[in-house]
Amino acid sequence: MGQSVTHKILASHLMSGNLVAGTEIGIRIDQTLTQDATGTMACLQFEALAIPRVRTQVSVSYIDHNMLQTGFENADDHRYLQTMAAAYGIIFSRPGNGICHQVHRERFAEPGKTLLGSDSHTPTAGGLGMLAIGA
Repeated sequence: MGQSVTHKILASHLMSGNLVAGTEIGIRIDQTLTQDATGTMACLQFEALAIPRVRTQVSVSYIDHNMLQTGFENADDHRYLQTMAAAYGIIFSRPGNGICHQVHRERFAEPGKTLLGSDSHTPTAGGLGMLAIGA
């Protein structure tokens, strides 16, 4: 019996370990997406790694969750994410462009690629033949 699409993607992206059920593996990630509710912490952690630019084919920072601007907190987070995107080679999706998992699927999803996203709906890109993981 042939391999599933998931197994084919995992095999082509395998960086460490073996494709044996129940064992840990490391895979190459082609794309990432973050959104403003969880992306700020992800970006702070990325900065701590002291890597000069993202190494993915596509990384997008979406402003789509914390849109309410009653205080300075969300606006400050959005400004930080915008400057982070510019500094590290990340595409910035400004407020009003749409919800990250839908926009990403429409504009960036690519069959056979891997996607790691900081949104629980990230796996919807699997509908286009990606291995899409929400973290």
